[in-house]
Amino acid sequence: MAIQANKPNSRIFLLLGVVLAAAAAVAVLLLVRSNAPANEVNVVVSDTSIPAGTTLTPAMVVVAQVPLTAKPGDAYTDPVAVVGKVTQVALANNTPLVPGFFSTPALSITSTGTGSAVTDVETQITKGYVAIAIPTNTTLPQNVPSLVQNNFTAPLVSDAGYILPGDHIDMLVQSLNGSLGIRYTFQDVIVLRAGSSGSASTGTPDVLLVEVPRAEAPLLSGLIIGDGKEFVVKYVLRPESEWGKLTATGYVPNYESTTAPNVPAVKQTIVTPSTLDSLFGG
Repeated sequence: MAIQANKPNSRIFLLLGVVLAAAAAVAVLLLVRSNAPANEVNVVVSDTSIPAGTTLTPAMVVVAQVPLTAKPGDAYTDPVAVVGKVTQVALANNTPLVPGFFSTPALSITSTGTGSAVTDVETQITKGYVAIAIPTNTTLPQNVPSLVQNNFTAPLVSDAGYILPGDHIDMLVQSLNGSLGIRYTFQDVIVLRAGSSGSASTGTPDVLLVEVPRAEAPLLSGLIIGDGKEFVVKYVLRPESEWGKLTATGYVPNYESTTAPNVPAVKQTIVTPSTLDSLFGG
C-alpha cells in the first residue's frame, strides 16, 4: 500500500513537542521566580527538633534563607555564635534562632570540693570575654585592726554565700585611705562557678569564677591582688530585670547609674534622757 504524500512526519511532531515542553518549563520557572520574595537574608535555624536544656552542636543548626520581612531582628546569622549554647525552651525544626532561646549565660552546676572533678566551662564564656577567679572574701593590710578585718569575711563580702552560678554581681570598692568613699567599679559581672578549694574544704564557696571582657581582666586582677590602694568591700547581687542582653555579637552589660537617691526626711521624736525623766521621773 502506498504511503500518502501529505501525511505529517512523526519527527516533526516530536520536535514540536520538545519545544513546547521547554517553553512551558521556562514559563513556570519565570512564574515561580516572580512570586518569590525579592529580598532574602541568611539566618541560623534549627536543623532538627531540639529539647529544652540541650547544648547545641554544629549538626543541630544550619544556615537558611528567609524573606527579609520574616527575619527576627536579633536572629543569629553565624552558626559559630550559637554552637555550645544551652536552650531554655524546646525548639521545632527550622526555627530561626534568637538570643532569647538561650540562658544568659548558660546556668552551670556549682563546683565545690577539692577540684578533683573538673567541669568544662569554656562553652559558657561569652565571645570576647575571659573567665577569671576572684576570692569571696577580702584581705586587708596587716596594720588594719582585727575588728575591722572581721567585717570582710566571705559571708559578709559575698552576700552570705547566696551568690550562685548564673548570677550577675556588681563590685563595691574603697581606697585604703578612705578619701574617695565606697563606690561601684565593675558592674553586671556574670558568675560562671562558685567553688571551694583546698583539701579541708567545707563546701562553702571561697572562690567565684566570673567572666569579664578581655580588656578588663588586667584591671580586675590588679584590684584583687592589691596593686593599688583600692580593695573590694562587697559583691552585690543584681536583679535579673537589670541584667544586660546577649546579642548576636556577644554580651552587652548593663551599667546602672550610681547616683544615690535622695533620702526623704522623716518626722520622728528624738528620745533623750530628759525625755524619759519628764515622762517617768518622780
